Amino acid sequence: MRPLSNPVLTRLDPLVSWFAPASDAMDQRLRGPSRMLVYVCLINLLFCLLYTLTSLFVGFYTGALLMSTGIALLFANLFYFRASGRLRLSVNLYMANCAFVAILGCSFFSGGLYSPVMPWFVLVPVVAVLLLGYSLDAFLWMAVCIAIPLAYGVAAMQGYQFPVLYWLDQETAFRMICTGGLVAVLFLFALTFDHNSNVAMQQVLESRRELERLARIQERVAERSRILRNMHDGVGAHISSAMRQLQAEGDNGDFAVRAEVLQTLRDGMDHLKLSIDAIHLVPGDVTALLANMRYRLGPRFAAMGIEMQWDVELLPISQSLDASAMSELQFMLFEAMSNVLQHSHARVLRIEGHTATRGVVAPATADAMGMNHIFVRVIDDGCGFDPLVGTRNGLGAMRERAASIGAQLCVASKPGRTVVEIKLPG
Repeated sequence: MRPLSNPVLTRLDPLVSWFAPASDAMDQRLRGPSRMLVYVCLINLLFCLLYTLTSLFVGFYTGALLMSTGIALLFANLFYFRASGRLRLSVNLYMANCAFVAILGCSFFSGGLYSPVMPWFVLVPVVAVLLLGYSLDAFLWMAVCIAIPLAYGVAAMQGYQFPVLYWLDQETAFRMICTGGLVAVLFLFALTFDHNSNVAMQQVLESRRELERLARIQERVAERSRILRNMHDGVGAHISSAMRQLQAEGDNGDFAVRAEVLQTLRDGMDHLKLSIDAIHLVPGDVTALLANMRYRLGPRFAAMGIEMQWDVELLPISQSLDASAMSELQFMLFEAMSNVLQHSHARVLRIEGHTATRGVVAPATADAMGMNHIFVRVIDDGCGFDPLVGTRNGLGAMRERAASIGAQLCVASKPGRTVVEIKLPG
């Protein structure tokens, strides 16, 4: 629910923003307390004017002079804070102005411990906590506001007579204004704190919405990049190969060239179909991915005279494989199976999918959490190759994709048996 803001305080926001230092001049964490300090000074300024007029009304001219001095110091502190941005020093200067100039000065000349101004000492520690939070400064100002009344009490016990410089026949009105003013000021301070909290909360919510929007944009950009990469490495690579094959020279090799081009184009078409299918795959469902590849590629292997053997158990859903990772896994498997079609001269292709803790290429063990990994293997009985020589047969791209999804790619090959094993987190 959108937090409610006080309309009066909202109208004061431009003035508060003018006195508050620029946002780039201070730590972002201090923006809320800095605005609170300006609000407190403006509210206090209003009641200093009220008490100046009240002091003149009750004949308390010393109090009117002290309040006028306090007003001048309040303005000086506000302009200093706007120019310097030093929050802690500005808060302490404001506290000193309130405690020593206004409250201590006025209370001393209007009866000491019995002064109508005495309750205003409550204001100082409250504002110190609002502006400085849990800090040593706040505790020091609380100690000051306790020490001064105690000193007044000790002095009174020793027989000291504090001056009373206002007209005693106006004492009731003076006390009413002092007490009512203190309650009003504390209420306005609390209202201002609530307003600032709502403004800060709204800014946080807007920042979160902006971050979510940027995250969605980033996800779309990443998805587009992934699709373009797949198109480049898959369909684009096959079409480029077909163009090079068509440009090859040699009259005696025309039939062989046409057959090779046809196979390359078929690979491109299969890869395009698999890329479209990848959009609908359930994240983490490796069993469904293998079933879809069997449906798409099974007829091609049968047409080439290669027997396909499937040994795939019902694999658990892998929480670590999102939609992008599933697409990367699909590309790696397609690349391995395409290599069998193009280079191995194999007669049998075997696809395995297990969670057992046994490996074909490297021993498999349970992870630190006791969960077994998922193993997917592409095994053929072809001529084999040396996996350590260069990055032939797309092994370089496969290793990069495996690393990007936290999988491990192991390849072992010799004449009559080639194993490509992908170890996936469970």
